[in-house]
Amino acid sequence: MIYSFSLAQVSVWVGLALILSHGWGLFDYQQSVQWIRAFPRNDALGGFLLAIATGWSAWLAGSINLMEYTRFRPLFILGVVGLGVTSWLYVREFIAVRSLGILFLLGGDVLLDAAFLRNDSARLVVVSYAYLIIVEGMVMVGAPYLLRDAIQWGLATPFRGKCLLGMGFLFGLLLLGLGLFVY
Repeated sequence: MIYSFSLAQVSVWVGLALILSHGWGLFDYQQSVQWIRAFPRNDALGGFLLAIATGWSAWLAGSINLMEYTRFRPLFILGVVGLGVTSWLYVREFIAVRSLGILFLLGGDVLLDAAFLRNDSARLVVVSYAYLIIVEGMVMVGAPYLLRDAIQWGLATPFRGKCLLGMGFLFGLLLLGLGLFVY
């Protein structure tokens, strides 16, 4: 296990993040819609998210067990940092979406690591969500324009946008409840 978080901790933190983000979207719908629509092309936020993803990946390359490749650890770390820098320099189109996709992939690992070797069936809520964000992360990295299209579809009508935000808020409440009372 790479991370030392319990399933309860992970469930509470992810639940709170979903409650806060989707709650803000419901509370100030007009401003959140403008921000969400501008997100795919936001270079400044993309650079910030890319820096976090690069740092997290470099930390992983520097701390996980590489077995017979341990002697190459400095090269792996240098490669991760070089990939982050060259991504910022040469892959600027939809960099915010791609960076968020990388963070989804890394975050899915945290969720799966917390649920590892648990025997209760309630863990499947977190595991299913982990696989969902892993698939979303792969799509965002490989085809980032699809997130732009999904945002346009989701926010086409205020009713649909508020329903989607409400479902995210309710799922955050479910994760928070599972983290506090079940796990």
